[in-house]
Amino acid sequence: MSVLAQITVGSLLLVVCTMIHLWVVYRVLALFRQRGPKIEATQPLVNFGWLCVAVLVPLFSHTLQVYLWSSALLHLGALRGYEASIYFVMVSYTTVGYGDITLDPGFRILGAMSSVTGILMFGITTAFLVALLGRGFAAR
Repeated sequence: MSVLAQITVGSLLLVVCTMIHLWVVYRVLALFRQRGPKIEATQPLVNFGWLCVAVLVPLFSHTLQVYLWSSALLHLGALRGYEASIYFVMVSYTTVGYGDITLDPGFRILGAMSSVTGILMFGITTAFLVALLGRGFAAR
């Protein structure tokens, strides 16, 4: 795959993943604005439930993005088999980078772009959770 093709495909996947993640974060924020309670010491189970929503819904978005990248690499022939593809993307997306599975030179830029996607999406999730929790606990 040419460098230009890798940059194009990687950029499209990055944009799609960003849009998915921003939509998920936006929806969770909207839910908290409409129905989310302030953090109250008298309602620990309710607080825990809302905290689970705040963490698990973005986690689902990360998982969806890993599957999207994995499917793209599998479809392009960069890796063989779902297990290898999902494993490689999870290692790249989280920037762990074990190096036990590598891409051929014709696909390396895509591997790097999946890492960039992970860094950006984890940054958005971190900012979202810090803002949400900071606002909730500040209201105490």
